Amino acid sequence: MVTAKSIHHMTLVVNDVEKTRDFFTRVMGLPEIKKPDENMSIVWFGIEANELHCMVRPDYVEDGRTDMSLNGRDRGFEGRHVALTVSNTLDEVAATFEEEGIAYHRGTAGLPQIFCEDPSGNFIEINTGWFQAPL
Repeated sequence: MVTAKSIHHMTLVVNDVEKTRDFFTRVMGLPEIKKPDENMSIVWFGIEANELHCMVRPDYVEDGRTDMSLNGRDRGFEGRHVALTVSNTLDEVAATFEEEGIAYHRGTAGLPQIFCEDPSGNFIEINTGWFQAPL
């Protein structure tokens, strides 16, 4: 059996690297990290040992939004997503989203969560963290 030590990164398909960079750095506070090829239409972010890779895939772009199963327009506020734990309160997150004109939805599963979409329509969960013990 392979023994995974951690989740290294998640990749999102986006349609605009600059809007994605602005959303994740300025709004969400993720630090941008060096990418392996400066000529590629990608942007990478990193916190501790975790990375988020965002890349343009022209074959997946339709009508200015990504046409992927992560796309919020196809599933409301459910389904696969990227989750970010923040040090802010959810009220502070909501206030920031309101200032930025970002639509959001508070979670209904009894967990401290807010959901939104990035500029490409990828579904993003914001939470304040919780601990899940192994089974």
